[in-house]
Amino acid sequence: MKPGLRVLVVDDDSGVLKALRGLLGDEGFTVLEASSATEASRLLLDASTPPPALMLLDLRMPGETGLELLARLPRPLPAPVVVLSGEASPAEAVQALKLGATDFVEKPPSPERLLTAIRNALALDTLREERERLLGELARPGHLVGDSPAMESLRQLITRVGPRDTAVLITGETGTGKERVSRALHLASGRKGRLVAVNCAAIPATLLESELFGHEKGAFSGALSRRVGRIEQAQGGTLLLDEVGDMPLELQAKLLRVLETKEVERLGGTTPVPVDVRILAATHQDLSRGVKEGRFRQDLYFRLNVLPLQVPPLRERLEDLLPLARAFAAEFAGPHVSLELQPGAEAALRAYSWPGNVRELRNVVERANLLRGDGPLTLSAASLGAPTAPARGPSPKLSEKSYREHVEDFERDLIRAALQEGESIAGAARLLQVDRGNLYRRIRALGLPVT
Repeated sequence: MKPGLRVLVVDDDSGVLKALRGLLGDEGFTVLEASSATEASRLLLDASTPPPALMLLDLRMPGETGLELLARLPRPLPAPVVVLSGEASPAEAVQALKLGATDFVEKPPSPERLLTAIRNALALDTLREERERLLGELARPGHLVGDSPAMESLRQLITRVGPRDTAVLITGETGTGKERVSRALHLASGRKGRLVAVNCAAIPATLLESELFGHEKGAFSGALSRRVGRIEQAQGGTLLLDEVGDMPLELQAKLLRVLETKEVERLGGTTPVPVDVRILAATHQDLSRGVKEGRFRQDLYFRLNVLPLQVPPLRERLEDLLPLARAFAAEFAGPHVSLELQPGAEAALRAYSWPGNVRELRNVVERANLLRGDGPLTLSAASLGAPTAPARGPSPKLSEKSYREHVEDFERDLIRAALQEGESIAGAARLLQVDRGNLYRRIRALGLPVT
């Protein structure tokens, strides 16, 4: 840890402040102190000084609690957070971690436990910053991988339209790289805020409104504190509405109002909040068809489709196969491991239809890396085969499982197949003719991954 790093200690107990001041000072930290959430918020969000390197936050304080402060801070959090409490319930500890805290330390903390939590939080923050830096470098228009004329045209278009605040509708098949294109547009914009992405198909309709617009304390059952929505989190930056075609109609009307007024109103709120956000939308659907079928508002479609940007499928830009494969090999195996093609591999790559596009190619390279030894990462014609399912033993006797367990096994297989064919929770819900929220809850109950 670098000496002189500033740590903000937030606690209403003067004895705790004094003890932590001594401990952290002995370790070379510069200590800032706040005895209330209001004072902590002022120190964290003061634009005239850089934020502290870390915040130690007491959960139980008079007035606004530590949890309430944590809930209303902008995302990403201005600084990594380690929470302290001697009275918090397990539910409060879990809630603090869900709101972004890195660790939970019970009072009175031992010096060793507290310093370990601080070191881990700072290390994780460094890794996060490095990841964001690398993602940003990869997504710059000049770094979008591919030698095809289609990709060169895409890079030129991003360079031209990136600095404008115009809404952009990014279309393309699943797996073509629409999110990377959106990141390139954000970087080309020069906006100082962050890129905030929301997958409209992955969040249940009942939760999506609160996720986008935020809510005030007491707006609904379970709203224990104010929460800033994704639109506000993108203040000064860019909001990506991924799979926007799956947004419910009633939320489409609210989004249209945000675009028109440049204001957002939280659930349960009465005062509109001005926002400066550039909107990008992405979808693999034909939104014009959605308009004709009554699934998508025509006025919102026109608002989002000011500048359409099509990302071509991989089968239409085969020149990009090898550059992309080499980029993925460097990602998984490191820049010093070479990518080698066995005889016939390049022809097989070019002959394959790539229904999963760039995402499928990435999976192929990742699988080859997992199976390689100490040598180069090698692709063969066989690399394109679907992963072989583990061999199963004899079918279990009916008596080996209960009726409920047999039914749940069948249900898992059915939902997996629907998710694969439908390409999203919303698509799977349409195939199975069930409510998306109910399907989402069933997926969680069955222990299936939520993608």
